[in-house]
Amino acid sequence: AFMYETIRPKVVHTAVKYLVEQELYKDEGIVISNDWLNQHFSETENFIVNDEDKKINKNENTKGSDDDDNWNECDDEPINPGAPETLLNDEIADQNDTGIKFAPAENNRPISILMDLKVDELTFPKIYCGKQRKIKENTKLTYAKIAKSELRMFDRRCGRVSKLFFTYKKLQTRKFCDAISINLRKTKNTSNVTVTQMLNRDYVNGLIHNNDAFAFLRCDRSSPAFLELKKKEAMAMIRQLGCATIFLTLSAAEKKWSELIVLLIQVLENKVITLLEAENMSYEKKCDLIRNDPVTCVRYFEHRLKCLWEILSALYAPFQGYELEDKYVRVKFQVRGSPHIHALLWLKKCSEIRQR
Repeated sequence: AFMYETIRPKVVHTAVKYLVEQELYKDEGIVISNDWLNQHFSETENFIVNDEDKKINKNENTKGSDDDDNWNECDDEPINPGAPETLLNDEIADQNDTGIKFAPAENNRPISILMDLKVDELTFPKIYCGKQRKIKENTKLTYAKIAKSELRMFDRRCGRVSKLFFTYKKLQTRKFCDAISINLRKTKNTSNVTVTQMLNRDYVNGLIHNNDAFAFLRCDRSSPAFLELKKKEAMAMIRQLGCATIFLTLSAAEKKWSELIVLLIQVLENKVITLLEAENMSYEKKCDLIRNDPVTCVRYFEHRLKCLWEILSALYAPFQGYELEDKYVRVKFQVRGSPHIHALLWLKKCSEIRQR
């Protein structure tokens, strides 16, 4: 990894020396092992990269990416350019079979991510710098509120993709535990369940057939239980309001929104640029800004979406004479990570249009 200049050993060692001196790491008994250093002292390697190893072929697909006047949703531009951090080190033959092997949890008893109160601070030392999160006394905050506050903080380090996925995984695990606890307390079809019944394949298949075994998965947006719930909501609206008048599809075009680029520059780099400068910015630079702060991009898309619904529901809306009665919205995310909207719109006084 040092040959790709993604890791600087001297900087890592300096950071480790700082972290082990913090109270959080002292409480966990984390120290630098001098025995390990002495054992591998003879295996030192000169961290100097040759000039021929620095030459990395650029992706030919990025040529001409700035010329995007004829833009469309299905363009041929590369997806997420400029992200070289990967474990696929095929360019260097000597590193294909090389890896770091260690077992920090050997002979220890693992605990759940929900039971470890310091898991966030210990997992992301670059964000918390060995300091434990401080919460005022007599203040009851859920983990969801804490995560929301950190993601919207002026310090954008908590908005990194790795931190987002970690936070989502922890929230999802907590929701699953709560849902399982609630389902186990329900007495319908599951009263006085014994071990013998749970070991009976026919009894378990009966629970699966009645969807009692999958009810706790409704908090997962990609699970069949969640999709079934949303399908019932859509079918209920169709039964009450009739067939939808308009099917609407919306996609986020962050690279085309100059206002968003100006906002990202101000948030990430503390600079103020004009809309013209944002329009003339290179394609790679825009992608880098969008990738470094996905939270701001999603919040900006949500803001534009709310403004759109307000415009469509206004007195002098584009559908004059056909007031927006109701809507059903489904949010998805594309391969490039941007939100995508599918919406069903019901307009008043559209019985003639529906008949046509």
